[in-house]
Amino acid sequence: MLIAVLLVIPALSFAQDNLLPNPSFELVEPPRPTADQARLGALPPLETWLPRTWTVWSNGDAEWRCPANREAAHGGQRYLHLTARQGRAAARYGPIPVSGPEAWTVRFWACGTGQLTVSATDATAEPWRDQPLQTFDLQAQWTELALTWTPPAACRQWCLTIATEGAAEARVDEVLLTGPQWATPPWPPPAPVAADEHTLLYLDFEQPLDEDAFYVGGQVGYTSEDNQEGFGRALRLGAGAYVACSADEHLNPKAGTIELWCKLLEPGDNGVQQPMVSIPGPEGLWLGKDQYSHVGLQFSTGWSRLSGAIAMGYAWAWQPCWRHVAACWDEQALTVFVDGKLIAWEPRPKLSRFLGPELRLGSPGMLMDDLRISDVVRYRVPLPAD
Repeated sequence: MLIAVLLVIPALSFAQDNLLPNPSFELVEPPRPTADQARLGALPPLETWLPRTWTVWSNGDAEWRCPANREAAHGGQRYLHLTARQGRAAARYGPIPVSGPEAWTVRFWACGTGQLTVSATDATAEPWRDQPLQTFDLQAQWTELALTWTPPAACRQWCLTIATEGAAEARVDEVLLTGPQWATPPWPPPAPVAADEHTLLYLDFEQPLDEDAFYVGGQVGYTSEDNQEGFGRALRLGAGAYVACSADEHLNPKAGTIELWCKLLEPGDNGVQQPMVSIPGPEGLWLGKDQYSHVGLQFSTGWSRLSGAIAMGYAWAWQPCWRHVAACWDEQALTVFVDGKLIAWEPRPKLSRFLGPELRLGSPGMLMDDLRISDVVRYRVPLPAD
């Protein structure tokens, strides 16, 4: 069922129940540079930077931009600009897990000329199938558009897509998605996390690691030159870097949460496996980016995969920048979040009764900061049972 309404009401105030971590396209990251940009060491133009957590694309005589122009935006500094003369420009968010028959409501602000379509795409299995589309006539003034959609009974995950229809020029801002109650990492985090009664390990790297408690080898240093504002110093892992401590003391194999900031110093398609937190050995845990650009959390036993939540190719287009990563596990689910977005999950996973003795932190070619490992699941998303 797809219900569409056209509303002209005051701007939305974004409450915590918005399930989109980057609703106003304010947070961006650099795209893959052109050959000339890479040769000159130049950054791509800022309006071509990618809105985090969204997938944007265009085909034919169409383009998308994410410019910083407070006067042209509905709220904040940025907005999504979709232009099509022939072809299509679009933005997609998802996949989003479906845990039951609850309805989902989408609200967003748009203006421009021509038409804009909103679709709910059933992404349960290949090929993905678009549900009935709603086409809106764009107005010259900012107008709020809304629709409510109830997934069919067989749908287990879906995507939200906003796209031009025919020749159109559209500005889109402040997208609100509501549905089942989620508890996700705040994005962007308002401040570094803090240790509490459930914290097994917390490292802000303001002070050098205690080498009585940590093994530190290779090129390991501390830097504030390339860190985020307000976060002080970060751990820098260079050639041959190896940092490890006791897994028995600092990680619970039956339930927990890992949170950290990480900056890979090479593009995500560099063909190199880069664990962020891991327990090596036959009874292991692995959180990071692998050589195929997959990102996820995995448990192993006897050197074989026991369970895992993996986002295939998720890091393929990554360029070096700070990202927030969180992973949770217990008998109910494995979940992985990047920049506040749920990117991978596995319901009812098999978990190890015990893991290896060594907890390794990071790997060569990355910066790490604000690492917290807890003995409870801090973020919970309702998932399909199958």
